[in-house]
Amino acid sequence: MKLAKPYSKGGFTLMEILIVIAILAFLAAGVWEAKGLIESRQLRSTAQTQIAQMETAMNAYRADNGDVCPYGRGDEWSSHVLYEALSCDEDNDGEPDKEKGSGITRMPYCETLVIVDTKSGEQMEGIPVVKKRITAKADGRRIKGKYYLIFDPWGKPYRYRLGCEMSDDKGRVGSGINPDFDIFSLGADGLGNGLTNDNENEDNISNIRSWK
Repeated sequence: MKLAKPYSKGGFTLMEILIVIAILAFLAAGVWEAKGLIESRQLRSTAQTQIAQMETAMNAYRADNGDVCPYGRGDEWSSHVLYEALSCDEDNDGEPDKEKGSGITRMPYCETLVIVDTKSGEQMEGIPVVKKRITAKADGRRIKGKYYLIFDPWGKPYRYRLGCEMSDDKGRVGSGINPDFDIFSLGADGLGNGLTNDNENEDNISNIRSWK
C-alpha cells in the first residue's frame, strides 16, 4: 500500500520577505532622490528666470533715473529696496504711486511682481511679493514694521546690492560684485559662506546669483 505524501503548501520564507522589502526600500529611496533632484533643478531654473526679469527691470529703472540705482547692501531690507524700485511703490501700500505733477499712476518696471495674499493662500503666476514684519537699519535709522519683500522659490527674500562701481544719489558707493548691481538668492539653504560686519550672511558660490 502506498503512503500518501504529506501535503505541502508553497510560500515565502522570512528571509525572502526581508530581501523583497529591502529591494523595494532601495528602489523607493532612488525614486525619492531623483524626484528631489528634479524639483531642485526646477526651483533653480525658476530663480534664474526671475532674476533675469528683475535685472531687465532694474536696467530700465537705471535708464530713467540718470544711471543711478537705489542703495542696497544685500541684507533682508534690500529686498524691500528692490521691490520699491521695481514696483514704483515708495509708500509701501501695495500699489504703484502717482506722479506728483500729473497725478498719473506710474507703470511698474517689473510687471511680473505679484503680491501674494497670505491669508487666502492663493498662488498666482509671477514673482511673489509678501508683506513681512522685519526689523532693519537703513539710512542711519532703525526700521520696524511690515514691508513688502520679493520672495525666491524657496520662500526667502531675494537680495539686492548696489554695484562696486556705482554710487547712489547720496554718494554712497556700492559693495557688490558686479559693476552695476547684484540681484541674488541665498538658495535652498538660505545661508552664506561667512558673515559681514553687520552679521548678515554673504552669498556663496552655491547660491543662485546674477554675476555677469
